Amino acid sequence: MAPFVIKTLKSVPDVRVVAADSSPLSCGFYFADKHYVLPVVGSPDFLSAMLQICQQESVDVLFPDLDEELPILAEAKGQFEAIGTYVLTSSPQTIRTCCDKYCTYQFLRGQGLPTPDTYLPQNFTYKSGDQFPLIVKPRSGRGSKNVFRVTQSRELEFFVNYVENPIIQEFVDGMEYTIDTLSDLQGNFLYCSIRQRLATNSGISIKGRIVSDHRIHEYAKQIVERLRIIGPGCLQCIENSKGEIKFIEINPRMGGGAVLSLAAGAPIVTDIIKLLSGEEPGALKEYHTDLIMIRYWQEFYVEGDIQRQSA
Repeated sequence: MAPFVIKTLKSVPDVRVVAADSSPLSCGFYFADKHYVLPVVGSPDFLSAMLQICQQESVDVLFPDLDEELPILAEAKGQFEAIGTYVLTSSPQTIRTCCDKYCTYQFLRGQGLPTPDTYLPQNFTYKSGDQFPLIVKPRSGRGSKNVFRVTQSRELEFFVNYVENPIIQEFVDGMEYTIDTLSDLQGNFLYCSIRQRLATNSGISIKGRIVSDHRIHEYAKQIVERLRIIGPGCLQCIENSKGEIKFIEINPRMGGGAVLSLAAGAPIVTDIIKLLSGEEPGALKEYHTDLIMIRYWQEFYVEGDIQRQSA
């Protein structure tokens, strides 16, 4: 879990945070009240270890934030509920739609929502050089890993074979936006915060600006309500030179740059606690557009051996 989420959770009275990660060097460990080193998500021991931690620590709410763990935890919701832990995830079907970028495209196109033309390699027909540039990227994954802009047929042929399980997508040049959304526990849209992505590193926003855009707001509301995204969501779209908006990603989890939305007055994390407690969320009462975030590295130091607590 991101340190900014842990710190915000700990600012709420009577909230205790137990962090879990597969790396003993996770910086989030040093912001939490307690931590555990987990098996990696792909391990057959991952789920049983997570269940053991939740039972041992009497965890009320499990707050996943990695794409890879979402399908596993959504499918196992009943097992966690049996030990008294609520898993803050959307339905398995919603997660499958969001985590598979071709399914995301099919959903958006089927709902009449704007999205770039997207193809499976076997369904793409090369006609002329006018089709370029194109994007080749994996059907699943996060950040900008293995995302390539191709400008000619030879590049397209190479990267389609290089990228595992690829899709081919229309290239959209323009301003990128990330939309941090919050929905209630039934998937009803509550509000959103819109961030311009001024600069990114490995797919994560490192410079951004809060903006107001009615069109993006309305599209975001339609997307999260039709998908029934529960709790936080993170959408991405691009506005091209003609002013057309096209959505490229839907993530049923909190985004890594949501710290800017929190700073602007979107109380997403504290409102999640209110929703889980049966209280009314706070909504956007004091929201600051034009707030700019500039991120930088910060170091902290730990004496002695790394503390290891395995599930």
